[in-house]
Amino acid sequence: MANFNTHLLGGAAASGVLTSTLLLTGLFTPGQGMALWVAGTLASLAPDLDADTTAILKGLFSALGVMASFVVLFTFPDLPLLPLWGAMLAAFLTVRIGVLQVFAHLTEHRGSFHSLLAATSFGLGSAFLCWRFIDQGVDFSWALGAMVFAGYIVHLILDECYAVNLADMEFKRSFGTALKPVSIDNWWASGLFLAIAIYCAMQLPPPHKLHLEVVRLTTLDHIWLSRS
Repeated sequence: MANFNTHLLGGAAASGVLTSTLLLTGLFTPGQGMALWVAGTLASLAPDLDADTTAILKGLFSALGVMASFVVLFTFPDLPLLPLWGAMLAAFLTVRIGVLQVFAHLTEHRGSFHSLLAATSFGLGSAFLCWRFIDQGVDFSWALGAMVFAGYIVHLILDECYAVNLADMEFKRSFGTALKPVSIDNWWASGLFLAIAIYCAMQLPPPHKLHLEVVRLTTLDHIWLSRS
């Protein structure tokens, strides 16, 4: 499979191309374009969350642990200082060590996270969170979800490309384990991804103008190489 640098560079390049295309719609500001590019780039690293030793996984649960400690802080603001610090530390360690170990035990590398269903779930989930909780516009939320989905897919494609031995014209054993529709072996995780995708798709409102502008960009009368 492709290494970290390959995934990062490939995701950044693909996200740059897609972001520049979305900016041509005129619906987003340069600042929003930067956010879309970052989202796509980070999503290109997301499938390796099921690798137990990856720095991405450890970094994610460290960030979640910090978030859990702040939840304690805002939930119990009247606690004395020392007990509050202790509760915040306990929340951080519970997530960073305990939840991480459970997650690593339940997931398998090249399992449910390496599937088209997972990519769809991450994309729709990101769009829903952006629209519902970050209170962004529906067009930007759908664009963000599309960038996350695209970045995720880039990772899976690169893994499959690295599973082909061009010198000997043969496939490696890992071929077909990344870009698969769904993981049957990890049925519980696949079921969770499916439930997330269905719920988010049902809750999200349709885009206002994004789909119309994207269609306009694909028409033959649009001049790609000239803005005049």
